[in-house]
Amino acid sequence: MSFSILICLLSGFFWAVFDLTRKLSLKYVGSKVLLLLFTFVQIIIFLIWCLKDTFYVNIASYFIPGIILIILGIFSALLFLKSIKESDLSLTIPLLSFSPLFSSLFSFIFLDEELSKTQYLGVFSIIFGTLSLYSNAFNITQIFKSVIHITKNQSAKLMLLVALCWSITPVLDKMCLKHSSINIHGFIQAFATFFILFLIAMKQLLILRELKTKYLNLIFFTVMIGTFATISQFYAILFNFVPIMESIKRAIGQFSAVLFGSLFFDEKFSLQKIIGIIFISTGVFIII
Repeated sequence: MSFSILICLLSGFFWAVFDLTRKLSLKYVGSKVLLLLFTFVQIIIFLIWCLKDTFYVNIASYFIPGIILIILGIFSALLFLKSIKESDLSLTIPLLSFSPLFSSLFSFIFLDEELSKTQYLGVFSIIFGTLSLYSNAFNITQIFKSVIHITKNQSAKLMLLVALCWSITPVLDKMCLKHSSINIHGFIQAFATFFILFLIAMKQLLILRELKTKYLNLIFFTVMIGTFATISQFYAILFNFVPIMESIKRAIGQFSAVLFGSLFFDEKFSLQKIIGIIFISTGVFIII
């Protein structure tokens, strides 16, 4: 296994744990507060990194993709948190499997990154596996009907919109990283996001005074895991095509969502979910 794929696997693991701890944390704090704390920790870590190491940024080239990334990041993050709070983890997270397909399109348009025909087969295998998770039975009719189930589910529709947004953000990240170092890019994105959210939701931070220590520890663990996930993804997209990184990350996320959903939230573990995981895992194996 190559070092570049290993980074993708590590990033995927961090994001999977981050999905779980975010859903657990949302029982005690609102989505804006959680995102505020997440970006605050990122600011500290990236600032220390900038002070300890060299950094560079070409503001003129960075500005437009950087601004779009900030706005899109805030919008998609809040939608994501709303979706996982209101629905089963095992039925919302798998919809993010559509992001590799979207990433393939955007990477081809903006980065000239084109996968092989075999790798595209892997992407579609992941999507087919995701659709089977929403089907009532494993047959072609029910699998195609799962599209209807998805369109009627509000949380599912929100997550599809998140998948679209998150297929664009790694592309924008890679565009930004052509004109900046990882540390200053992370600092700019975290600081701008924190500043905007602080203006919107600073009064909501008062709820932290009322939380017990064990809940504060959970929230702290969540933001730290999220920070590791973000940093590892920056490195992953530097060494891999974006669609490959997204496919590996989402496959790990789907498997973890079904497993964690069953272990922590008593979500049903059905045959369709098992088959869906098999197709998703196969898709990743083809891409790698």
